[in-house]
Amino acid sequence: MALITCSECKKEISTLARSCPNCGAPNSSTVKHSNNTNLDWSSDDDKKLLSLYKKNVPEFALAKILKKRLTDVRIRIIYLMKNNK
Repeated sequence: MALITCSECKKEISTLARSCPNCGAPNSSTVKHSNNTNLDWSSDDDKKLLSLYKKNVPEFALAKILKKRLTDVRIRIIYLMKNNK
């Protein structure tokens, strides 16, 4: 196990962790390998997620609204923001 710096809060986290235990941000080294979360998202979910995210709805509320895990919501937000430029 090695330690890397969290891209959000800059604290050290394990390379094996799926998300930062301090701030909850997805671990960039594990996000690259997890493509299975894309299968659970419909285009309606994506539209709803983006519209609510742009209205500054907190991520934990987005997870409750969409009935998804908070980590999956964060990963999907990052994915959509990178691809919708």
